[in-house]
Amino acid sequence: MKQSIQHIPLILVIFMLAGLISCATAPMQKAATFTNAQWETKAVVKNSKAGSTNSLKIDILGVRDVQARFEISALFGMQIASLVMSPKEISYSYYPQKKFYFGKNSEKAFAPLIDLPLHPMNLTYIAFDQPIRGGGWSCRADAAGNIELCSQKDRGIDVKWLNRNEGAKRVLITAPGFEMTWLFEQPKTSVQFKPQVFTLSQPDGFKAIQIY
Repeated sequence: MKQSIQHIPLILVIFMLAGLISCATAPMQKAATFTNAQWETKAVVKNSKAGSTNSLKIDILGVRDVQARFEISALFGMQIASLVMSPKEISYSYYPQKKFYFGKNSEKAFAPLIDLPLHPMNLTYIAFDQPIRGGGWSCRADAAGNIELCSQKDRGIDVKWLNRNEGAKRVLITAPGFEMTWLFEQPKTSVQFKPQVFTLSQPDGFKAIQIY
């Protein structure tokens, strides 16, 4: 049976209980103020454990704190994954293996694909220049109030915001055996999304795998 997930904005209220983040130095008042946004980004992902380096194109459509869609492809055009998520639910199609994952969104949601204990919604928070959320994280801002670093010392994970230029930026994510350099172009903020944008169904011929 095919599975599909449609994300509801009210789920955000539940997620707020998942964990608060302590922030040092300047307050985070310079976080982006728009609600809807669309980004074109590129990333270089190095996984020393697997001995691999991948260059990716990642298109992001997001509603602040509520839901997001990621379309991921190789730079030469091959589609890698389609993903939709809210703070509590996630579904993604992984095209190279013809697998469709769906279920609970958590730090374990990406475990079948990558060894990085990061809640997938934090990728959206990075795009919106918001602090990383979850237990053990701490963040700081620069003198202008822009978030510049979030760290999870127990797991050795750092997220650094670099080279800001009118909405464009470079973000560096590092963890043991993992490094991701993420380049964001300026976002499009005068966008409206239809509800079906944040709904993903199991493609024909894909194996459905539930995430608990």
